[in-house]
This record gives sequence, structure tokens and C-alpha cells, in this order.
Amino acid sequence: MRKLPYILPLLLLMVLAGCDKPESDLPINTRLGGAFTLTDHNGEPFTQQDLKGQVSILFFGYTHCPDICPAVLARVAQVYRSLEEAGQAEQVQLVFVTFDPERDTVEHLKQYLPWFKADIIGLTGTLPQIRQVAEQYGVVFIKGKEAENYLFTHSDYIYLLDEQARVRKLYPADFSIEEVANDAKSLL
Repeated sequence: MRKLPYILPLLLLMVLAGCDKPESDLPINTRLGGAFTLTDHNGEPFTQQDLKGQVSILFFGYTHCPDICPAVLARVAQVYRSLEEAGQAEQVQLVFVTFDPERDTVEHLKQYLPWFKADIIGLTGTLPQIRQVAEQYGVVFIKGKEAENYLFTHSDYIYLLDEQARVRKLYPADFSIEEVANDAKSLL
């Protein structure tokens, strides 16, 4: 019994020594994500490894979308500006993956994404590369039958990834800007 007063403080010190950064309560989704290689809007290779080291907000879509994609990109940009106001935007990267490589070329992405006034990395590639990444994240997209001005039917979730590029949370297109910003902060 006399050893108990000495053991409790020792146990407390051991527990506290491992708590240099509080862990987020967001679960890790082990079913989504994986290794990939695409091309960024500067024409450089971009892999899953490039997602590591920062919290990422990932979105799939296409630039010729008449409604959902630009609206979601605008909301993602608002999250970025909210994080900027908190002094944490440099620790978060926004990533837009197109599933329309015919029209969303490197040059087009480079011209399109600055309209959202946020630091967004645009990714494109070959259709097989894009299909692979889409499948890894559970994204569905179906090209319309029109020869020109075709549209896509597609899923519209955004993904919050931690600093190890693991999916931590999915949000619908009408997500709360404050919720996403707070969740991103919890991973920093």
C-alpha cells in the first residue's frame, strides 16, 4: 500500500509525456484514399505523398459544371479564408480533382482556379488515372451523351484529409463552412 502514492504520479507523468498534441476525435476512414499520380495545374506530377504534411480539403468535379461544382469550390474557398483569418491557412491545402480531362487541361485549370481567391491545387490526368483516384475515394461520375457541352452526373462530397493523407471526414455539397474550418483546425 505504501507504493501507491509513488506509482500514481509516475503513471500520470507517463500518460502526459505521450500527450504533446491532442488527437482529433474524427475517425480515420480506412476504406477511402490510396496512392495515385496525377498532374497539377502547373504541369508537375502530383501524388498522394504531396498531400502529406498538411491538412487537405479534397474535392472532385469539373470546371464546366453549371451549378454544383463552382458553388462547392466557392464554399471551400470560404473555408480557406476563414482559416486565413485564424492564421492557419498555410497549414491547409485545397485540392480540386477534375474528372473532365478533355476540357480541364493544365492551362484551363491554371486560369480557372484563381477566380476563387484561394490557394487551390488543380489536378488532372488521363481518364484511367482519374478513374483510379475517383474509385479510391468512392467518387461516381458519368459523362452525358452530348457531343459538345456535355455535362456529368456525379457525386459531390468533399473530403477532409489529415497530415498523413488519411480521410477523416466527408461532407455533402451544402456543408457548413464553420464545421469544416473547425474540423480542419482540430487536425492541425
